[in-house]
Amino acid sequence: MSLSSLSSVRGRVAGLISSVAGPSRSFSASAVASASSAKENARRKKAKSLAKREALAQQWEAETSDPVLGSPLNGDPSALYEGSRLQRVVLKAEDVWYAAPPNYAAGEEPAHYLPGLSAADRELLFGAVPSATTALAFDPERPAASAAVAADQEQQTETLRRILDLRNSDKEGINVVNRQRIAEEFGRKTASGGLDTGSSEVQAALLTYKIRNLHEHLQTGFNSRDTQNRRNLRILVHKRASVLKYFKRRDEVAYDALLKDLGLTRRAVEGEVKVGM
Repeated sequence: MSLSSLSSVRGRVAGLISSVAGPSRSFSASAVASASSAKENARRKKAKSLAKREALAQQWEAETSDPVLGSPLNGDPSALYEGSRLQRVVLKAEDVWYAAPPNYAAGEEPAHYLPGLSAADRELLFGAVPSATTALAFDPERPAASAAVAADQEQQTETLRRILDLRNSDKEGINVVNRQRIAEEFGRKTASGGLDTGSSEVQAALLTYKIRNLHEHLQTGFNSRDTQNRRNLRILVHKRASVLKYFKRRDEVAYDALLKDLGLTRRAVEGEVKVGM
C-alpha cells in the first residue's frame, strides 16, 4: 500500500473515532470543589445535629425527677417542696402537738382550733354568748353576784378554748384542718365572694398533699410492705398528672407557677409517669 493510501485510511479511522466519541469535554476544577464543599457542609450539619441531640439527652437525664415527690433525683428530694406555697400552708402534726400552749387564763387563743369551728362560731362561743350572759345577769343591787357570773363566764370560755385547741386532735383531725387550709389558699374567689374549691389548682394541691402523706406512711417500718397503699399511691400520682395536664392546656404560664407552688418539676408530671412498686 502506498504512503498516500495509508494516510487516507488513517484519516478515515480518526474521523470515525471522533464521530463515535462525540465532542470533547473540558475538565472543570470548580465543579469538583463545589461538590466537596457541599459534602463538608452536610457533614458539619450532621455533626452539629448529633451534638445537639446528645446535649438534650444529657439534660433530659439530668432533669429526671421523682414522680412522687417531684424533685430531681440527683438532688435533695425535699429541696423544691421546702419553702413552697403548699409547704407553708400545711401544718405538721408534731409541730401542733409539741407547740407551747397559750396562756388560756390570760385570754390567749390557741394557734389553731379543731376542724369544723368557723370564725363565726368562735365569735359566738367566745364573744357574743359570754358577753350577753354577763349583761343579762348584771344586777346593780347585787354587784358581788354579778361579778361571780362574769368570772364564771370567763372560766367557761377558758375551758372551751382548752377543749377546742387543735393540740388535742389526732393526726386525722389535723389532716382535715390541712385540707381546709389548702382549699382556702388555692381556691379562686368567685363572683359571689366565695371560693371555687373544685378548681384544678385546689385538686392538684390536695392530691400532692395526699401523695406526700401516703409516701411518708410507706417509708416507715412494716408499712413498706403495704402493697394496697402502694397501688393507691400510683393511682394518686397518675390522677395528679391528669389534672395538671388539663390545667396546662388552659394556661401554660399559670401551670408553671402552680408547679412551683406545689414543689414539682415538669419532668415529674409530664410524659410517661412510672411509679415503682
